Amino acid sequence: MGGFLPPAERRSSALMGLYATLSLLLLLMGDRIPLSGVRAVGAWMFAPFDRLVLIGDRMVTAWRDHGVLRQRVAELEIERERLFLAGLENDRLRAMLDLPRTPRSNLRPAEILALSGEPLPAAATISVGRRHGVSEGDVVVTEDGLLGRIGEAYGGLSRVTLITDPNSAVACEVESTGVLGILRYVTTPRPRLVLTGIPTSDTLRVGQRILTSGMSRRYPRGLQVGTLSRVQYEGGLTQDVEVLPAARLSRLRHAFVLLSGTGDRP
Repeated sequence: MGGFLPPAERRSSALMGLYATLSLLLLLMGDRIPLSGVRAVGAWMFAPFDRLVLIGDRMVTAWRDHGVLRQRVAELEIERERLFLAGLENDRLRAMLDLPRTPRSNLRPAEILALSGEPLPAAATISVGRRHGVSEGDVVVTEDGLLGRIGEAYGGLSRVTLITDPNSAVACEVESTGVLGILRYVTTPRPRLVLTGIPTSDTLRVGQRILTSGMSRRYPRGLQVGTLSRVQYEGGLTQDVEVLPAARLSRLRHAFVLLSGTGDRP
């Protein structure tokens, strides 16, 4: 009867017979077939397809990330140009008002070699000193914000007094409000940074940035110090504002010294 069937139907019948035979063999001998070997053969057969899918997925991800990075670079270029023009305008206005020009920052990278103090570090030893142009009083920052200033400078090392030192005081302002205060580290009733001397008539909000005000000769204006995390009214004419430091004090590995130009040059 198979001779009377068209070729397509004969092939279909042969395949159905083959599938039925394989199914019967699997039912009868399924327990005897080494599954590890079958898995190995399957993995070997499908490995090229898995690699192709993985390569395709990586190419799509890389293309997407490339687009995001190009957009970010374009945004940063626009922001850099805007800041450059704003700097030129600021210099012209300061010249018209006969005000001193804002000094340009000269950064010296440094490695944090040691930390001391509990529960938060109050001092740090860094890998640059007078031979690198560092002098006492130079400001130390991280990529996140203000860290402190050079308390002692030696030949190839320096000791940094951090903003968490109880004897440290930083003149600060609340960004875009003009509210001024002094940042201090207090230990009672618990260790924290507090912006003191702020009148109760000034309204502050959690999340506002705290910057150096430039009201002291130690720190230039505009360095990020932290963010306002809590406002507490103690009564009287002033309020204390708790500040979360911008510099991640528990992850200090590297820093930058803002050279003042008075240290010994190499």
